[in-house]
Amino acid sequence: MELSGMWGSFYRISVVISKMAYVNLLWIAFTLVGFVVLGVAPATVALFTITRDWAKKDWDQPVFKTFWQTYREEFWRANGAGIAFFAIGFLLYWNFTLFAGAGVVMLIVRGLLLIITVLFGCMLVLFFPTYVSFHLKGLHRVRAALLIACGHPYHLILIAVSLFILQSIFMFIPGLILFFAAASVAYIISWISHRIFEAMKQKQLSHNEAPQHG
Repeated sequence: MELSGMWGSFYRISVVISKMAYVNLLWIAFTLVGFVVLGVAPATVALFTITRDWAKKDWDQPVFKTFWQTYREEFWRANGAGIAFFAIGFLLYWNFTLFAGAGVVMLIVRGLLLIITVLFGCMLVLFFPTYVSFHLKGLHRVRAALLIACGHPYHLILIAVSLFILQSIFMFIPGLILFFAAASVAYIISWISHRIFEAMKQKQLSHNEAPQHG
């Protein structure tokens, strides 16, 4: 029998909290299984696969089975993307240090690098939700994430504000980091991304249903 009222709400909240903590520990464990370098990308894809379903209000999928299956199936593809992103991030950092001098040329180059870095960061924010929500391959995932990010700046600002608040909570209560940091970040990004994807779907449906004039 399903509980109702205050006790029902308390039960549902406790289930959400326990699942968040559980999947967060799975993310840490499977990141370590891949010796961090080879574990963090597939573990993150698996984490976003679960939080995508949670964002759709589906809290009933088997957490471990879904996590393990996704981790195993996406291991090499996720690592390919992870290595590429690490290389791009390192090159951007290296170029910032390389063009750290004074002068107009240096200033222009640093400005261009800053624009590229911001676009790269915006793409990264929506890359994993795009990865687990659309059947795309290779650079098409990157292109889709970048276009969606550029087309929804207000949602990106909402993500940034939400993560800043979350960071403040973790700084105030550091003990929560071990149990909720990765899962809560992924859930917030997935929840907002789901709203973006739903808005895109509705816009596409409206466009398709619009009367065509000859």
